[in-house]
Amino acid sequence: MSTAVVRAEIERFIQSSAPEVLCISGQWGVGKTYSWQTFLKEAERVGRVGLSRYAYVSLFGLTSLGELRNAIVENTVNKGSSSVPDASSLHEIIRKGETFARKSRPALEIAAGFFRMKDAGDALYREAFLTVRNQLICFDDLERAGKALEMRDILGLTSMLREQRHCKVVLLLNKEQTKPEEAKELQRQLEKVVDTFLLFEPTSAEAAAIAIVGTDPVAEKLRDRLVALGVTNMRVMKKIERWARLIETEVVGVETEVVEQAVVTVVLAGWCFLQPDLAPGLDFVREFNSTTGLFRREDEPEERKKWREILSKYGYRTTDELDAAIIDGVAIGYFRGDDLRAAAQALGERLKRNRRKDSFSLAWELFHSSLTTDDDVILDAMVAGAMENLGEISPVNMNSGVRFLRRYGREAQASELVVKYIDANRSKPDFFSKWNRFFHDDPVDEELLAAMEAERTAIVDARDPAEMLKQMARTSGYNPDEDSARLSRLTADELVQLFDGNAADDVKGMMEWADRLASHPGALGMRASLDEALARIAARSPMRADRLRSWGVLPANEKPDGPDADPAASEDAAADAAAVTAAANNDVPTENDGGEEKPK
Repeated sequence: MSTAVVRAEIERFIQSSAPEVLCISGQWGVGKTYSWQTFLKEAERVGRVGLSRYAYVSLFGLTSLGELRNAIVENTVNKGSSSVPDASSLHEIIRKGETFARKSRPALEIAAGFFRMKDAGDALYREAFLTVRNQLICFDDLERAGKALEMRDILGLTSMLREQRHCKVVLLLNKEQTKPEEAKELQRQLEKVVDTFLLFEPTSAEAAAIAIVGTDPVAEKLRDRLVALGVTNMRVMKKIERWARLIETEVVGVETEVVEQAVVTVVLAGWCFLQPDLAPGLDFVREFNSTTGLFRREDEPEERKKWREILSKYGYRTTDELDAAIIDGVAIGYFRGDDLRAAAQALGERLKRNRRKDSFSLAWELFHSSLTTDDDVILDAMVAGAMENLGEISPVNMNSGVRFLRRYGREAQASELVVKYIDANRSKPDFFSKWNRFFHDDPVDEELLAAMEAERTAIVDARDPAEMLKQMARTSGYNPDEDSARLSRLTADELVQLFDGNAADDVKGMMEWADRLASHPGALGMRASLDEALARIAARSPMRADRLRSWGVLPANEKPDGPDADPAASEDAAADAAAVTAAANNDVPTENDGGEEKPK
């Protein structure tokens, strides 16, 4: 049923004062509640509500008719049908209930005796419920009522409110969520009570028009992109809109194109996160590039092919720093403002530099969109475009270009392009140390991979070993492969100098992390060099050896030897190592042979 028909029937229902029951059914999240409340507010704004009092009641968790009646009382408002109930509105309806009760005191006293109502509060609520008449009532979440509150009881109360209290009642429910054995009985009961049935299943465009209001650029872009993905769940739409507005406040003042890209990405990421059964995972989006995987799609699983096609039709090309910051924010539940602003500003600067389409992008467009252009023309355009934009092309896109040229026989030009690309970007900070973070499992051209890795290795080898170990001790963070490879290049002499050249407060942590890295498979000869360096330091004195044992970097049974060994060192140092270790670590006191407690 189209949204226009549903809207027209709801508007007719709201404007009329005749008692009747309207049932609106639809799946969770399609916007039944939101649409009802929106249409009601619009009718109230233009003065077209047929009744003066209104109550909205969610049955979620209610367990008895008594609770349901009380909820109607608590949520009834008198001033404006969509006003928010509060203590004042509750006081007013209870006061009216008391007035009504005084006029019918004999009947109420008999009823009170029959029901044995001892609680004054309960009596007040029952008196107040007597005033519920000639009003509009919305029962929401019928299928989520407590187990003790049966559907027949709810519909019985609904019928009573219509027949005896002259009320208008709208029922909002998702019939598909009822148990199969209860579905037929529910339908039978509904047919007895309900005057009008509406099935609410809006199209994506209809849902977006209701959920996303406004004519500003962000609202327009949100509606357009939600429809492009076919999203119909209004709850999802509203959450995505909230994220989009948060991002909008963080990137205020940047280029319009930056804001538009942010909206495109947050809609896609939000859809993937909130509707995982219908969308690809966030990792797929984070890794996606429309040009990578171009020549291996026959090997892809069918599901990945489907997601790739959806993202390509959506217009998502690749994940840059701004996209990554947005995807991360959706995944963890909040956005890091500093990261968003930095990425947005960087993208804005790139857009200013590239206001016109660069020749490399035009070459790709020529490949994707033209069947009449000669192959050599496209390949020449690819080479020329890449050469003209060496400093602006990302490693991911350069990889696609190089592999494209090799596929169609331009081996020499592809290799030349790799060399010039490395030269053009060598002076950029962090360019090579972070170059591969968006490649993931996509194939990388062997020459490009080797060249980029060589540059990255040179950066890794230039790091100061002492600062590396200090940083590990401070943060407990490290890269096992890179860090162990760097430290494996140190000789025993260099390790001794490294430990001797730093303050005592740092050395313990440095040794512990060096020992941990020496156990890594990629450490190569580091284990032998480190053991030799520690043995030399331990050989300087028994106290140094005991201290290293207490730190856990020197085996307890290892005797110090070497040119620096102290000839007067005790032969039972190894036997005392455990005691010294415990004392150094503030463990339980140990005793000497004389039974006296050793000092800690």
